[in-house]
Amino acid sequence: MRSSTRNFSFKQLKDVKPIIIRNLAWFSRHTAKENFGTKLKRRLRNLLIVTVVGCGTYYGYRANRNYKWFKDMTDSDNSIGTKPRVVILGTGWGAVPFLKHIDSDKYEVVCVSPRNYFLMTPLLPSVSVGTVETRTVIESIRSLVGPKVKYVEAQCVNVNPKEKLITCNSDGTDVVSRGDDVKAIYVPSKREGGASSRIIKDSARTRPQFDMKYDILIVAIGSENNTFNIPGVEEHAHFLKEILDARRIRSAISDAFESAMTPSQTPEERKRLLHFVVVGGGPTGVEFAAELSDLVREDLHHFYPRLVANDVKITLIEGTRSCFIDDEISDFTEKHFHRENIEVLMNTFVKAIKQHEVVIQAKGSNEQQSIPCSVVVWATGIKPRRLTNRIREIIGLNTQSNRMGILTDQHLRVKGVHDGSLFAIGDCATIEQPKLVDRIQLLFEEADTQHRGALDLQQFRTLVEKKTHEFPQLEIFSARIEKIFAEADEDKLGFLTLTTLHSALEKADTKLRALPATAQVASQEGRYLADLLNELPDLNIENYQKHDIKPFRYKHMGSLAYVGGDSAVVDFTGARPILDIFRLKPLSGRGAAYLWKSFYFTEMFTGRTKTLLAFDWVRTQLYGRDISRY
Repeated sequence: MRSSTRNFSFKQLKDVKPIIIRNLAWFSRHTAKENFGTKLKRRLRNLLIVTVVGCGTYYGYRANRNYKWFKDMTDSDNSIGTKPRVVILGTGWGAVPFLKHIDSDKYEVVCVSPRNYFLMTPLLPSVSVGTVETRTVIESIRSLVGPKVKYVEAQCVNVNPKEKLITCNSDGTDVVSRGDDVKAIYVPSKREGGASSRIIKDSARTRPQFDMKYDILIVAIGSENNTFNIPGVEEHAHFLKEILDARRIRSAISDAFESAMTPSQTPEERKRLLHFVVVGGGPTGVEFAAELSDLVREDLHHFYPRLVANDVKITLIEGTRSCFIDDEISDFTEKHFHRENIEVLMNTFVKAIKQHEVVIQAKGSNEQQSIPCSVVVWATGIKPRRLTNRIREIIGLNTQSNRMGILTDQHLRVKGVHDGSLFAIGDCATIEQPKLVDRIQLLFEEADTQHRGALDLQQFRTLVEKKTHEFPQLEIFSARIEKIFAEADEDKLGFLTLTTLHSALEKADTKLRALPATAQVASQEGRYLADLLNELPDLNIENYQKHDIKPFRYKHMGSLAYVGGDSAVVDFTGARPILDIFRLKPLSGRGAAYLWKSFYFTEMFTGRTKTLLAFDWVRTQLYGRDISRY
């Protein structure tokens, strides 16, 4: 039987079309044929309806958000003293993820820091040359964490773990830091004429001393630049760790070019003024040298063509043989820098920094060489802050034996504080890594279930799989257990004795490394600690293993660095899960630059900073960088 739809002709379709149009016209309450005036009125009416509904929705959203904000603030004020108090020191990469994920309904959360904003530190090289503006990389900590978290702008100067008390601020000689340690702000102004930009001292900034009790204290104060006691670094080198550092460097670059344009300058002095030296071949030093090269090539050559062509020079100094762990990435970076006219001095040490020159010495050489320059950027090395060393001294240097930071266990609890009320994360902390050989007798007896005095392959496999969470160095065994067992069983007996097991585990202990002082590590530690406290049923619990609380495990996701000329490098060395699953190789070039931009765009914490960053990148491409000094 033929379907009726097959007999449906085009002529019948034309007959149905007017009926459909009439019904649609009736539904929209206007005739099928309208003149221009009727259409205009209808569209204006629809536009008015959409505008009123949109404005009403937006107003309702803002009103509801403000209501919820003040309600949460009121509830937080009313609950003071009724919940355990968690105090965190700092507003950096470790503190902010913790504050965003901690359960503020379970705890009274207080943040104490002299810096009232979060700083996107990886973008500081871009800020120092004007690619990105300063307000793009900072976000107020109050708007970032919401009203349920109390913020106090103060400097913690002492911690009493026994009484669970912190002391903040002093009206003595110590000046409250703004996170940038501005020394010049207290120097009397030498300007005449009462300029509005003069440096003055007013009474708006006072910080009386106060004490604060806590139930849980988290130290996340970061670190400071390490000068390695090299003469002249403090006096003549620029750091690149805070927002004011980037602004000073930006002003210094402008000063150097404007000074070189002075008619009375000699050729030798012009070359010195336009020689920029970067010390440190890590990601910060590499990215700053790359950003400076982009500034010179893309913008400054329009305004100073002769200077750029004849006198500008950028030198990168690194004390090791390569900038990155991966040799392929290091070779690409060096070759790319050579094309960008950036001189790279490997295996070279800085011996002194003077106002007009840098004194260097090559590895294996006894001769020192002087490099005339005007601007030196120090982007290498960190050391503990004063409060970090103070906490170590209070607990006891016998327990806190690591000079680089506060020593913690694998749950980030500070060693030597037995009640578990003190935690440390980020650059100021170092996780104690347990060694297998120190507990080999217990491990062997636990794995030897048949009490034979030897372990077969299955028992060795069980030992590795069961103890990997406690001893992360065993992860190198997990993928090749049979091979490790065969290498340790040199006599081909089919089992491992205590002696042969000792040699195998000793090799695993040699792979132990301290976690790098990076934003990636601090962010993961902050998130882990927030989840730990959220799941903790009782603050008095001391044995976390009995309650199945897993220790912190760092997952390296690779490292990225911009190398200039719209190129970047992505180093996956150490990111074993990514390499094993996706078989990724080191990336370099323009594609890596897009990945670099995408990553940092998504890492921006708020929609405001994401929008500003996108507009800054577009503005730089369309109009160039702002070269004015302010």
